[in-house]
Amino acid sequence: MKFILFTPHRKLPEIECDSVKLNIADSVDGSFSGAYGIRKGHAKAVFTLKEGRICVLNNNQEVFTVDCGEGFATVDGDEVRVTVDSAEI
Repeated sequence: MKFILFTPHRKLPEIECDSVKLNIADSVDGSFSGAYGIRKGHAKAVFTLKEGRICVLNNNQEVFTVDCGEGFATVDGDEVRVTVDSAEI
């Protein structure tokens, strides 16, 4: 599975991984609802993201973490694309 992160200023290199944990907002008012995990084979989806940490994992080990601002994520095939307003690596 591929993880790709975009900010207004750059695109980070793609990361091969087994899963990704995102902080999502799924309530009507856009408030934080919790962490959501995505694994290989996930159905197509679009998520609104709240500010927080994104964790990219391989074999249940964190291989990349980033503190991000708000944004959105799309899942299509085995690719997770995240676009956020800011990211601190």
